[in-house]
Amino acid sequence: MKVSFITSGHLPKDDRTYYHQARTLTESGFKTEIISSKLLFSGVENGVAFNCFDDDNLTKKEKIERFVQLLNNSKPDIIICQEPLTVFAATKFKKQAVTKPEIVYDITEWFPSKKFLARYGFVLKTVNFIKILIFNLITASKADAYIFGEWYKSRPYRILFPRKKFIYSGYYPDLKYITLKEPALGDNHLQLSYSGKLSIEKGFGNFLNAIFKLTEKRPGLKISIKVIGWYDNKKEQADFENTIDSLPENVKFTFYPMQEFFTFIKLISDTDIFLDLRSDDLENRHCLPIKLFYYAALKRPVIYTTLKAIRKEVEISKFGYLVNPEDANNISDLILNYIDNKSLYLQHCSAARKLAETRYNWSTIKDDFIEFIYNLNKK
Repeated sequence: MKVSFITSGHLPKDDRTYYHQARTLTESGFKTEIISSKLLFSGVENGVAFNCFDDDNLTKKEKIERFVQLLNNSKPDIIICQEPLTVFAATKFKKQAVTKPEIVYDITEWFPSKKFLARYGFVLKTVNFIKILIFNLITASKADAYIFGEWYKSRPYRILFPRKKFIYSGYYPDLKYITLKEPALGDNHLQLSYSGKLSIEKGFGNFLNAIFKLTEKRPGLKISIKVIGWYDNKKEQADFENTIDSLPENVKFTFYPMQEFFTFIKLISDTDIFLDLRSDDLENRHCLPIKLFYYAALKRPVIYTTLKAIRKEVEISKFGYLVNPEDANNISDLILNYIDNKSLYLQHCSAARKLAETRYNWSTIKDDFIEFIYNLNKK
């Protein structure tokens, strides 16, 4: 049985697609390939074939035609799609295919998402919201089955298309990919990290405010911070850089661009406490952060914005805290309490890893994923 993963939004070696789904199916006897439009790349690695192209200079119509062409070359039995556009391309291929493949829509994002609408003013934002929403629902209706990464994102599809087959398959890491370093939080040194878009909405401003408050309460504390990400707003960038420049000399920042999966895990593995202080807006509130499960697997406590999705799906109180992201005073107190109360810190570290080993890891859900894909092709 041949399975093609197609994506217009993720790199070929995406964590979820390549390292977990595709490699698992390959090891279980499936023939797998990944078709991504984000990078020109071809070859075979760990049994997974890559037939990828660069869509920078292509229109949407040309991009769809390229996906269809590559699917015609491989003639898969099952197509797993990551975005509405790829579902559309898979549907177009299916219409002309002699042997009709099953189309699976792996839903891990909101469509439309605010990131697709950010550049528009109010009127165009409203118009494009409606256009993307309708396109997503039309293409979703063409899929034969769904994979849901989380509960809240499944609701619209389960309500509108109740007869479609589906499975919940979370963002849990395979622990064999985790570079584990034992906790080593000191009395006078704190290692932190931030990864992702450097923006107010994603919480970088709240992160810096918490650091500033820490320096006020514990002036001698040495803080080393790895920042792995990118700016996309020049005004916010200037404000953030002014804040960083105003911090005392014992706070050291090291900046990195986005990293390949394994490099990223190694880079953050010495973080003492993981902070994620994104805004508590409508979209964030109903999104389950993927990296939360990696932080647990790395055996570290977390301090997160109190998001509805986290409260529903994760036993966060066993290895960290949910907070008002703008309350720098409380956040700094929680960090200092970890430094001053090592028994609590180590308790939360151990609890995080135990949850990762017993619940939040790929091995607990991969057999269900394999069975789901296998049964789709039974006629």
